Amino acid sequence: MQNPIYFLSWVAGVCSIWLLWSLAIKRLFLDAFRERLFELRFELFRLGMSEELPFESDTYRVFETLICGMLRFGHRITFLTYVFCRIEQERARRDKNFVDLSRQIALKISRLNPETQAKLLRILKDLTMATMVYMAFTSLFFMSIIAGYEIAKFLKLWTPDSATKEIGFVIEREAYRAETMRPLRTVAA
Repeated sequence: MQNPIYFLSWVAGVCSIWLLWSLAIKRLFLDAFRERLFELRFELFRLGMSEELPFESDTYRVFETLICGMLRFGHRITFLTYVFCRIEQERARRDKNFVDLSRQIALKISRLNPETQAKLLRILKDLTMATMVYMAFTSLFFMSIIAGYEIAKFLKLWTPDSATKEIGFVIEREAYRAETMRPLRTVAA
């Protein structure tokens, strides 16, 4: 007779932990992620203010659109959406109209002077790292993958450069695509 009561209390405990995770802890990680994105966008703005990278340049617009897309759709970034976006990306590569956003960004960066290139590459690297950290801390499955990744990197069993770029590319492409599809609105003063 006490078994249903223990079972119900166990279910209530699991539900309350899930509720605490999804409504409190996960939102704190999202706020920290967005705060980091705002910092990176401000660094990009500083490059524009110092005229190292003019506001009118195509490269500035691409980076701004990318970061704004990540800010706007940051709540949708999960390990599961990463997997689905990766599958969609592999299907899209077969299409003749496929546009490789990562190569376009790399080409635009390569046309700048070396100092500005280094600053933009650092912003892009920080953006990718912030996204990976956010995904790691909001997904238990991905958190265990990141732990294995760090152990393999520490033991020199795996070189992380290509994997980091590949993970970041999928997420950046989806955020950029979603942000460019947004209609522009003008405000009358």
